[in-house]
Amino acid sequence: MPGVAHLTEEDERAERDARDRLRHADHRLQDLRTRRAKLLEEVRRLSDEQRALYDSRAPKEEKVEEFHREYQAMGHDLADLRGRRDALRPQLSALVAQLRQRPPPGRENGRGRPEQIRREIERLELHQQTVALPIADENAVIDRTRALRKELLEAEKEAAAVTGELAARGSLEEQLRQMRSEFERLGQELDRMRALRNQRFDSVKAQLVSVGQVVGEIREKARQRAELFRTVDELNRQMVEADREIREALQASRERRREARDTIGSHNRGVRDTVAGKDALSRAADDNLEQLLRSGRVRLG
Repeated sequence: MPGVAHLTEEDERAERDARDRLRHADHRLQDLRTRRAKLLEEVRRLSDEQRALYDSRAPKEEKVEEFHREYQAMGHDLADLRGRRDALRPQLSALVAQLRQRPPPGRENGRGRPEQIRREIERLELHQQTVALPIADENAVIDRTRALRKELLEAEKEAAAVTGELAARGSLEEQLRQMRSEFERLGQELDRMRALRNQRFDSVKAQLVSVGQVVGEIREKARQRAELFRTVDELNRQMVEADREIREALQASRERRREARDTIGSHNRGVRDTVAGKDALSRAADDNLEQLLRSGRVRLG
């Protein structure tokens, strides 16, 4: 069998250097891929955490809206209560003024109560009926009875007026009492509603702080993801360079081997074309091979 053609020592050194670079580039490429895979896994983890934060943010924001609607509704209720209480102020003042203008009713002209006058009339009539009186005394009793009857009419009128005045004054006082009670109730309701509204405002603030914290965490996750993506882009660039280096080294190796094959093939074709006969062919091939050896293009193994 014919001898095996090998590369020159210079090309072999180049091959060895190329193989070393290939191994180094391949190891570097594998390391870059491993690092990129870890970074992408970290990106996926951050994306999952961001998604979870987004999911937790929605109910918190809905709670903020709910609390804010309740806070606004309480504000309307407060305005209504305040308006109702303010509307009572002039009514209270008017009632107090009416009561001051109506002093408590009293007796007039020294007249007795109607019951006392009736008893006096009954006593005189009984005395007149049961005792024999002189004409002058009987006339005096009659005159006195008539005077008492007139006085009774006046006393009954005065008593009716006093009773009406007392009823009117009692009605005003009852209205005043009820109005004051309603005024106090509205004031207490205002205080209670203010306290509830302040609590709801605190709830809104607390929920806003909670939402803000979630938003801050989302932004931090986004910043970390962006930083990881920048690192991934840099690793991708280095992987492209390593891949290009490997392809260039392989291409250079293929070129060296092809050039060696072409050189030997060219010399062999020249020998076949110019020399006839078995001995002449052998001599020509030996001469050409010796020239190649001297020029350092090939060597025999």
